[in-house]
Amino acid sequence: MDLLQLMRKGRALLEPHWLLAIGVCLVYGLAVALPAELNSYGEMISFLLAGPLQLSLCFFFLNLVRGGETRFELLFEGFKPLVTVLLCYGIITMLTLIGLVLLIVPGIIVALGLSMTYYIIADDPEISFQSALEQSWKLTDGNKMELLELNLRFIPWYLLGLLCLIVGVFAVIPWHNSTLALYYEDLKKR
Repeated sequence: MDLLQLMRKGRALLEPHWLLAIGVCLVYGLAVALPAELNSYGEMISFLLAGPLQLSLCFFFLNLVRGGETRFELLFEGFKPLVTVLLCYGIITMLTLIGLVLLIVPGIIVALGLSMTYYIIADDPEISFQSALEQSWKLTDGNKMELLELNLRFIPWYLLGLLCLIVGVFAVIPWHNSTLALYYEDLKKR
């Protein structure tokens, strides 16, 4: 797959939706980061919000790449299959951390293998958390290196965004997410 072409397509799809996509990503970032800074229970609140909001981003960007309606309210769609999302988020976080402790590389492999879980749940909100995790692992089987390369291609853009007084990062995050949604669509076709 031509990853550069995929990145161009992800950016082109965002053209009419940049401000909305930036706003959605900004609210996601603030909702996950702020509670941890507010009080002693903030980290638990952040943990509980991170999974559903990640799923909400997947709903938003899948709608965007499929030509569906993109609206701010999609940011709350991830709270509907709440138990499934929380279980997936907890398991993914735990397995990734264990893998990172075991010499970093296993953690990266686990994170890449389970990275399509939220897209799978967005496609089928009734799916069980075990099935979502298994399907993500199968979907990325043989494609983890390509997925890693795709994610690594965004690092220079994030660094450039940081140099632009951090504001540029908020333009890169939607681009990265739209490209990952396109990658998910391509994996399903394969």
